[in-house]
Amino acid sequence: MTGLSYSQVSGNDWSMPLAELLYDDIQTVAPKPAVSQPRFDQQYAQRIGQKIEKQLAPFEAEHEVAIANLRRQFVFLDEESIRTFLRTHRTAPQVLMQAVPHLHRNFGADTVFRLQATTDEYGTETLYATVVWPGNLQDIRASLDRFDDQWWIVNSHQASGDLTFTYELV
Repeated sequence: MTGLSYSQVSGNDWSMPLAELLYDDIQTVAPKPAVSQPRFDQQYAQRIGQKIEKQLAPFEAEHEVAIANLRRQFVFLDEESIRTFLRTHRTAPQVLMQAVPHLHRNFGADTVFRLQATTDEYGTETLYATVVWPGNLQDIRASLDRFDDQWWIVNSHQASGDLTFTYELV
């Protein structure tokens, strides 16, 4: 037994051909609602750009002051590459300025500190803060170890691995 009886009906009239039911004249496509697109206006874009520049101006001025302060403490080997690095790594100037008293304490007040920005073959940028050391190797290594232990290890996370303190014997 199939369980179905051909005398059962659903109430639908299936005597009409199927094609007539599918494509009846009463079936219509709903019209797409009219969406008003905002008109792109060159003047509008310029006004937005001016507002953004106005909002960023105090931050840029503060950044320039930080770079000027760095120039008083460090010798810049290549001004343009260092400025480019500091522009893309906005926390680096503050980290370096925080390091200055610790550098002087561990290496001496008359020691020369130099900055150099490099980019490797993979595009990774690194800023080197170099202690120019006229003494012997054991003394600079001991001073660098003290600097690391007393300040740099605790604060190095602020530089995200993009800043390295090193030395050069002269």
